Amino acid sequence: MPKFAYKVRDTQNKIITGSADAATVDEVLDSLGQRELIPLSVEELNFDGTRKGQTFLDQINELFQRYQSRVPYKEIVFFTRQLSTMVNAGVPLSHALDQLASSEKPVFAKIIHQIADDISMGSSFSDAIAKHTGAFDHTYVAVVHSGEVAGALDKVLDELATYMETAQAIKEKVKGAMRYPLFIGGFVVVLIAAILWKLVPIFENLYASFGAKLPFATQMLISISHIIRDGFIPIVAIILAIIIGFWYGMNNDKFRAFVDEYILYFPVFGMILRKNIWARFCRTMSLLLGSGTPILAAVEVTGGVLGNKMYAKSLESVFYRLRTGELLSESLDATGKFPVLIKQLVATGESAGRIDELMKKAADFYEREIRVTVDSLAAIIEPFLIVVLGFGVGGILIALYMPVFGMGKLMH
Repeated sequence: MPKFAYKVRDTQNKIITGSADAATVDEVLDSLGQRELIPLSVEELNFDGTRKGQTFLDQINELFQRYQSRVPYKEIVFFTRQLSTMVNAGVPLSHALDQLASSEKPVFAKIIHQIADDISMGSSFSDAIAKHTGAFDHTYVAVVHSGEVAGALDKVLDELATYMETAQAIKEKVKGAMRYPLFIGGFVVVLIAAILWKLVPIFENLYASFGAKLPFATQMLISISHIIRDGFIPIVAIILAIIIGFWYGMNNDKFRAFVDEYILYFPVFGMILRKNIWARFCRTMSLLLGSGTPILAAVEVTGGVLGNKMYAKSLESVFYRLRTGELLSESLDATGKFPVLIKQLVATGESAGRIDELMKKAADFYEREIRVTVDSLAAIIEPFLIVVLGFGVGGILIALYMPVFGMGKLMH
């Protein structure tokens, strides 16, 4: 059944956002009318939570609005840990929020004050944070909502903070491993560009005075130098067009699904991405199920935070299979996208009534695998990049000096 996001105004003139499953928009409108809510907007959603049928301008506008309210992930992690500690110590939620806002940067402080104001006017904490998508994602909102329903917000916030700290550590680990290769790659590009732009023309003028035929490699190097110097503006324009075109394509569901599927087959990096998706799936499901979120809602929320359209599509099929009465392990097996370890641990968890605990173990396993792979990769990439740098720059210099080696022939 399709899912719709709505924004409404209640009888007290308060803005409320939410979502509902319905066959049509009219069905959603009828349901809201029966609750005496005035609809402001109703939009159909994809399974991963993105809006269906967005125009390019809509995407630009949404991106701009989210950027304006965007809060760095590290700040959210630190805020959650502090809030968890204060709530656990018995500090009232609204008072804790006011205290935390005083130590945050202006953008985040403004968001926290708005959340505190909404709570003081009767909103729940989950409804209040759901309005600020630039700071709090679907998982955060769902976990907080589950904690409110279960009356264990302090415990859930503590688990959420731990979850976010683990996710942040994995992200920093991968980023750290990529910094050195990216630096070396950028250095090689700049160095080669400088040689082609400045050094090659000097040698070209020198060789031109001899009036002799140059080796093929040297001619090729000079031709490339001409292309870069004479066509600099068109080349930059083409590169920018490719970047903009790719960005636009990534906002198209079909193109994004194509990229998300085939990027997983890249050597080495594809497997790291797969393990990261599996770890995020298990960690998120463990957190949601452990906080009391119903399994259907947990699968739905998890599909929106994996960051991969192909796996989101797989979880959509899992969602509909679960609605027909299938077990989670059977539904995961039917997708053909999840490894044996996850399926076996889920099946064991279903038998023992401990799915959340065993999925947490699976997440721990894949996160360790990522750390080991990234460490090994960093050790391999460093000498490989040095070799590439040597061959690249060395090959250019050899091609540049080849006529010098045959200077005797050029003098005749």
